[in-house]
Amino acid sequence: MDQIYKDIGDRICLLRHDKNMTQEEFAELLDVTTKHVNAVENGRSSFSVPKLVHICDVLDCSLDYLVRGKNIDNSSIYLPESIREVLQNENQQEASLLLEYLNLYSKIRDSRFVD
Repeated sequence: MDQIYKDIGDRICLLRHDKNMTQEEFAELLDVTTKHVNAVENGRSSFSVPKLVHICDVLDCSLDYLVRGKNIDNSSIYLPESIREVLQNENQQEASLLLEYLNLYSKIRDSRFVD
């Protein structure tokens, strides 16, 4: 199938895993077979537009992200639920620690590409 179906399937799989949901649980919520969910996640099949809208409700994402890989604000950054919770939490110490970790990771990553 077309690359767009593979990309949509990858995003559905990522979001489903982020919700700690099995393919069976996800299929039940969508009223489809597990086999169909597996085919979609592997880019061999697709869902209808109404089903994609329902998936967005189930996985708490925008249709724009699901289809195009970008959020409505044109950001292509996907943040797992656990990181969003930390950032939205009012615990400034926890948010600061996460930011410190991300800055350290960035420095380590950048140093790998410098000879």
